[in-house]
Amino acid sequence: MNGTVLIVEDDPSIREVMQEALAAHGYSAMVAASGEEALTLLEIRPVDLVIMDLRMPGMNGVETAIAMKHRWPHRPIILCTVCEEWRVREHIGRSIQAYLAKPFTFTQLKETVESTLAGVG
Repeated sequence: MNGTVLIVEDDPSIREVMQEALAAHGYSAMVAASGEEALTLLEIRPVDLVIMDLRMPGMNGVETAIAMKHRWPHRPIILCTVCEEWRVREHIGRSIQAYLAKPFTFTQLKETVESTLAGVG
């Protein structure tokens, strides 16, 4: 499977590792360092999936996901965070389609991306 993924993550080392891991599995990956930057990028170039950190300066992941869903209601979003899943579970299925706990393996990243994209079609 392939497609274009937007990685929204404020930590540059995590952005780079995720971008390389997704590229190794045939995905084209764009990156944004903030929710605001992600919204700007999505106005310019559509993507198939967004992977977003929960805790970011400015707009956090949930706020950004809600803003994205108002503009692009069918774009799937995976939320990545170190916090407990129950804190984000209420948003899964509304603004967020999947949850990926940090730290995660490359296999978990790949499988979550694939299953989320498969659920969209």
